Amino acid sequence: MADDLDIRSSGAAAIDTSSLRSAANAGRALANRLRCMDAPLDLAAGFIASVPGLRAARDVQHELAREARRVEGLAEDCERLSVALDQSADLYELIEVHAAWYLSQHGDAERTALEARAGVLGTRLWGVSGSDAAFEMLLRTGAFGDGDSGGALRMQAALGAGLVGGAWAAPLGFALVAGLQLAAAGARSTRVNAVRAPTASASPSPAVRREVTVTPLRRMVAAPVAGFADAGKRLSGPEGARVRVERYTMPSGGREWVVYVTGTQSVALDGPEPFDMRSNLALYSGQDAAASAAVRAALADAGVSPREPVHAVAHSQGAMAAELLAREGEYDVRTLVTFGAPTTDPLPADVTAVTIRHTDDPVAALAGSVRTAERGAQGGFIVERMADPLPGLHDITMPAHALTAYVETGALLDASADPRARGIDTLWNRLGTAESVQVTEYSARRVSRGDAGAGGAG
Repeated sequence: MADDLDIRSSGAAAIDTSSLRSAANAGRALANRLRCMDAPLDLAAGFIASVPGLRAARDVQHELAREARRVEGLAEDCERLSVALDQSADLYELIEVHAAWYLSQHGDAERTALEARAGVLGTRLWGVSGSDAAFEMLLRTGAFGDGDSGGALRMQAALGAGLVGGAWAAPLGFALVAGLQLAAAGARSTRVNAVRAPTASASPSPAVRREVTVTPLRRMVAAPVAGFADAGKRLSGPEGARVRVERYTMPSGGREWVVYVTGTQSVALDGPEPFDMRSNLALYSGQDAAASAAVRAALADAGVSPREPVHAVAHSQGAMAAELLAREGEYDVRTLVTFGAPTTDPLPADVTAVTIRHTDDPVAALAGSVRTAERGAQGGFIVERMADPLPGLHDITMPAHALTAYVETGALLDASADPRARGIDTLWNRLGTAESVQVTEYSARRVSRGDAGAGGAG
């Protein structure tokens, strides 16, 4: 059911801290005005109680006293809200200070001023005066990411091992999955540094471009894509299809494009298949790969102009290739919908990202927690659910990572009344007005061994 979905907003949001502090001051002013009402009510209650022989004096006195307490309670609520608004403003400002500090140069005056401001904010928030302590506390708050994406996976692995192999196997199942995540942690750190580096948005490697060729398998006319489940189904093409490109001719005469990118097709580290483990390793460590070259080659063959809007839908390895396409800027990627992505790296602020993950998907667990503040435009969001709660031998096939399971989650998302999910309806509705939808499905082939720029990192 749609209620099983955990939907969280993502993307950069501009927070006006001065407005928050202004609201806090207004709350304190309202609390003072309420207390000015409180005193006359008490006086009136006392006056009525002092009138001898007034039949209803006792009832009126109690009523006025009750209202005085209600007014006092409202004043206290206003003060608590003001404190919370002040703390929120301090926290958001500290995030901005940390970001500016991260980009500043060591030893310059700006960096020194930022560290001093961080100390002031840290003292107000947590009673820590040093900038290092303030930044450490900021990271602990989860402001840059939330959730333990591997928690459900580790629990399921332990239960599954216990059911299959007895109590002695449960620790092994737990250790296996936990070890997988620990092993990925170092690669995640390397990858994040790579995608943050200036070279991450540079032109793709010419060697990797030459390594891959694409061939149209079939061309056809289709109906416009009509939601997340429909988009997920279109990732499953005919035998040999790796990239699907849809051209939408709009009533205005302009064109928009939707590209669908498949997941891993081979566990080999070399060979003619571009969507293999070699590309997995390269993309996971932030490098260009044959799979991403295949996506660019398909877009070029389809005739996509760099100025035309592109919307990407991708699964697993294809999600990493689509992320790289969005970061590079060679094409105008407006929307990125990913299913079971092994990475959830920073995206440009004009890319609306919908990140769909299963908490028991071991591939999605490799991405760790999502840094929501860096995940593209403000309208993006993250969707999570447990796809296969019952442990067993079938977990060896990773059912929670299967595209069919993600199509089911897409259907739940389509049925959800959550306003963030419904915000993407503007995309489906606009594409639904297209006068025609021309589809080309491509196979892809690696034609040479390439060089180190095309290979995976160990």
